[in-house]
Amino acid sequence: MSDTVFYFEHINDYCAAAGLAAPSHPLVATTRLTAAQLATRRSSFVKGAQLSGGFYYLALKRVVKGQLLYGRTEYDCQTGTLMAMAPGQVVSSYDVTIEGEACTLMLHPDYVRGHPLEALLNTCGFFHYQVNEALHVSIAEQTILQQLFNTLEHELQSGYDTASRDIILSQITAFMHYCHRFYRRQFTQRSELHGDWYSRLVGLLDAHYMQHSHYMVLPDLQQLCSQMQVSPRYLTDALKAETGQGAKMCIQNYLIDKAKSLLLASNQNISQIAYQLGYDSANYFTRLFKSKTGQTPKQFREAMHFRY
Repeated sequence: MSDTVFYFEHINDYCAAAGLAAPSHPLVATTRLTAAQLATRRSSFVKGAQLSGGFYYLALKRVVKGQLLYGRTEYDCQTGTLMAMAPGQVVSSYDVTIEGEACTLMLHPDYVRGHPLEALLNTCGFFHYQVNEALHVSIAEQTILQQLFNTLEHELQSGYDTASRDIILSQITAFMHYCHRFYRRQFTQRSELHGDWYSRLVGLLDAHYMQHSHYMVLPDLQQLCSQMQVSPRYLTDALKAETGQGAKMCIQNYLIDKAKSLLLASNQNISQIAYQLGYDSANYFTRLFKSKTGQTPKQFREAMHFRY
């Protein structure tokens, strides 16, 4: 892989470098390459070149061969895949073969400033994946996205007037809402394949405290995610789909449950228990415990001893 990153702040600049037609609007554009065009097209960039830009980039394509990388991490492209890149992210490819058409949507953040779509884009987790986390779409889902893309493409090619921006943004909003629906569906399927995410997280937390029994350290979310081969954003979304709570909240709940067991199973004072869990400050641990349970650790211990 080349260490050089080719960065294109504007859609026009990328299209020119990639040998694509200039977009009719500088801040939003669609491109479509047919199977015949893809079969004869040569890449405008050297093999393994790293590309980045100042705009959102979505590509609906069926990759059947080759390797795509997000940064320096392999990007899973089985079956129908919607590639989604946020501004500033880096992608590269090696010997990629695409079956059928390849359709792309490019959208500069300046075009959505002040529109509800701006907030929606920030909630779409598939823009922020790090490890093997492509958004896979079924044939039926591809059909829906393709229809929305066709409508958007037609609008962009029909000439720009005072109503164009509202119509274009509404069509992109519908496109993103469908992507978000398919994204949530993906968690259900991957849960069946990979097992229960929460159980896997708890297993790693249990192993963490067995491993660190002789010195105290709080679990590190990034390390846990590395062990699970997902990004923090993906794990949070997967856990929310299962439990309604994100990764940090699930870890905090685990720590509170563990603290309750230690409070009832030993005579250690509050500071000792806090340090055993990995908290540097007993006062912080006490505040966190009370915020979660409505009681201080001391009050919880006394109430439970009185009850039993």
